[in-house]
Amino acid sequence: MGVDVLGVLTEAVKSRRVCAMRYRDQLEARIVEPHAIYEDAAGEVIVDCFQVRGYSYSQRTPPFWRPFRVRKIAGAALLAETFEPRYADGFSPSRIRYRKGLLCIVPEVGFMTAPPPPTSLVGPFLLPRQVRR
Repeated sequence: MGVDVLGVLTEAVKSRRVCAMRYRDQLEARIVEPHAIYEDAAGEVIVDCFQVRGYSYSQRTPPFWRPFRVRKIAGAALLAETFEPRYADGFSPSRIRYRKGLLCIVPEVGFMTAPPPPTSLVGPFLLPRQVRR
């Protein structure tokens, strides 16, 4: 039975929850703030994230923006931590790539009510400090 990665990411976007995810076959987690989920021109489902902590294959030091192909995300989990949309860091809900195929986008500041209840971890991944060497 597969993990509903798209469902986890959608909930993270809608509730502005930080998410831990494992990309491709990498064992270490990336800690991201997912801002938008959309289909690109080729029909690929993409999630635009602001990576705040965790692993980077390119060894780039977070924080930075990064699009991820949802089909390549091996595991995802909602964390209790929440975030505010990163307008000052370059996020804009009016980007051209969101005009067609937008599936989900973070709600504007002030549109949220009570924080959602915590959920359990979903997906097979290890946080960086748990990786066995």
